[in-house]
Amino acid sequence: MKTVFKLLLWTLAAVLLSAVLLVWLALNDRPLVRRDSAMTAADVARVRDVLGAADPRKHPQEGEAVRTFHADGRDLDLILHDASRRLLHGAGRVVLADQSARIQLSVQWPRSPVGQWLNVEADVRQTAGLPALERLQIGRVPVPPGLARWLLVQAIAHYEATEQVQTVVGMVQRVTLQPTEIVLDYVWRPDGLRTVMLPVADQQRLRSYVERLPALLGKGRGPVPLASLLPPMFDLARVRTAAVGGGDQVAAQENRSALIALALYATGQSPARFVPEARHWNRPVPRPVLVRGREDFAMHFLVSAVLAAEGGGRLADAIGLYKEISDSRGGSGFSFNDIAADRAGTRFGQIAANDPKRLQADLSKGVTDEDFMPGVADLPEFLNEAEFKATYGGVGAPAYERMKAEIERRVASRPLLR
Repeated sequence: MKTVFKLLLWTLAAVLLSAVLLVWLALNDRPLVRRDSAMTAADVARVRDVLGAADPRKHPQEGEAVRTFHADGRDLDLILHDASRRLLHGAGRVVLADQSARIQLSVQWPRSPVGQWLNVEADVRQTAGLPALERLQIGRVPVPPGLARWLLVQAIAHYEATEQVQTVVGMVQRVTLQPTEIVLDYVWRPDGLRTVMLPVADQQRLRSYVERLPALLGKGRGPVPLASLLPPMFDLARVRTAAVGGGDQVAAQENRSALIALALYATGQSPARFVPEARHWNRPVPRPVLVRGREDFAMHFLVSAVLAAEGGGRLADAIGLYKEISDSRGGSGFSFNDIAADRAGTRFGQIAANDPKRLQADLSKGVTDEDFMPGVADLPEFLNEAEFKATYGGVGAPAYERMKAEIERRVASRPLLR
């Protein structure tokens, strides 16, 4: 018995030592990828233009014809980096070569005595269909291809993206990797894309919130304050979370669906755009939704809240900023109060995702505009491009940064956004 006991102890010690060694080899003191944290307005415009030009809805074809999408290396690198920031709170990079590509990720590992960065590097090679994983290295540890594929499946499942990934993979026919661009041949299936944008489980959840709105709004046609819609919509989220004994993850999912329903309604978009079955849902009559008496504030707030609830807020910052720069070039003009609505919505969405039950409880007490939207009447708006540059020097200039800091201070002072 003593011999068996010693053998068990030695085996346990060996396993523990191996685990510690693997962790030590996997973590590094420095990130493999160092990059700025957020996309700039120019970056957002670039990606939007590329994707817009390739939008198959703008080039209708009969049946399920094979279509082709081109993206140069910089665009692909930009998309990967932003996805890494929003989903992993890290940094990413992709480098294209002839029939191959190298993908690098760096994710900060909190409170580790042996290293603060998890660095991942993968090489993929072109095949007759989708690219194949050729090499994977985590820190200083090379990972066998079979184990690497298993880890990839687990990562996709962890982020609840299995259905979306399978849908996309089903559309893609071939990926061509070249030193300067990636070429994607795919079959366009609109119903499949709707599933990617909003998975089936989310579609079913969204219906509960869309069909809650008619009773809240009645048959009137006049404006309705967003402050009157938030408490009952998030009370429904609280009730649905409690009904299944859900924790923070379930509460965050419910909050996200409530925000999507409100954002679609405020911006005049039909849920059927994303969910074909929504044509048969009970939907409310159109009414303007207002924040501080303005419909555009409600749109800015809710769209930014949805983007932040889905991805941490960085993309919401860039999209809100891009809209204002575009306005200054020929629309309503650059408006700092719209940016304040974007920032308030972004903070609201972050709380909805990261502290979901607290937000549900706070909203159950009732709210006013003052609770989630700062005063902005004194902020400059409707500045054309020349006025904006003459007064504030452009995005990133000291005067602009001072105004941005003031907006952040005002947003942080709102009771619901602390």
